[in-house]
Amino acid sequence: MGSRRLGFKLETPLINLEIALEELVRLHIHEEIIPEKMLDLVAKMPGDGVFIHPIIVDSRSLVVLDGMHRVAAAKEIGFRYIPVCLVDYANPHIQIGCWYRMFGGLNDASEAEAALRRVGMTPTHRPYEVAHGLVEERKAVTAAFSRDWSLTATAPTGGIKERYEVIKRIEVRLQESGHAMGYSTDRDALLRIVAGEFSAGLMTPTVTKKEVVETALAGKVFSQKTTRHIIPARPMNVNVPIVWLHGNISLDEANTRLREHLASKRIDKLPPGQILDRRYDEELYVFK
Repeated sequence: MGSRRLGFKLETPLINLEIALEELVRLHIHEEIIPEKMLDLVAKMPGDGVFIHPIIVDSRSLVVLDGMHRVAAAKEIGFRYIPVCLVDYANPHIQIGCWYRMFGGLNDASEAEAALRRVGMTPTHRPYEVAHGLVEERKAVTAAFSRDWSLTATAPTGGIKERYEVIKRIEVRLQESGHAMGYSTDRDALLRIVAGEFSAGLMTPTVTKKEVVETALAGKVFSQKTTRHIIPARPMNVNVPIVWLHGNISLDEANTRLREHLASKRIDKLPPGQILDRRYDEELYVFK
């Protein structure tokens, strides 16, 4: 772990965490942001007076795993430092899932087939599980599916970043045709269609940790909602005073204050499945 930062150490059963302040300019994001979401945070953060939850960062590469919009908002506001939770990305308990693109009103397989063809895809009817396997093995770029049908989409394409760019073009086509889009975990997507929340979805391939780091360090970004990092434990409510983040004190002094601030608090451990600002599938360590 990044001991040079002298952060607050928190040992958990599956992963060691280090909460510290880091210079924003040293961090690397790996996904596009949604400008409107970033601007909402820019408007909200100063009024909070504190930076509530730390972003999750690989301790070796300083690639941001979770918190892209908060990084962008912090830069826009003019912060020099940002609270991070440093983790060892090589830890096998850190896993990557993906976000399926979900649509309403897309009931007809022929309409999905036409949308795939319009972006140069070759659609083929396949059973759902076969389609899922082909997307994960990267033998298909994506697959459109409902509770009654599924279509793999193949085409000559490059690496994982290019595959997500093709998927984005399909998303745009379907939205232009009037189909509202949302997101679901890969695990829950078909269940949510059966429950009537959506009518159809687009599968996405799972990105590897190596691809995340290499893309970010090359100064490139994936499409938004490409990765879904599952961290076995997550610190919450560190509530770092924003006045510490402007850079008016040295990073060492800021981290000294942070350690004292966190050491003075009680930590409540909550099991996975908590719904706070969203659902969390990991253990939560909540500072009180």
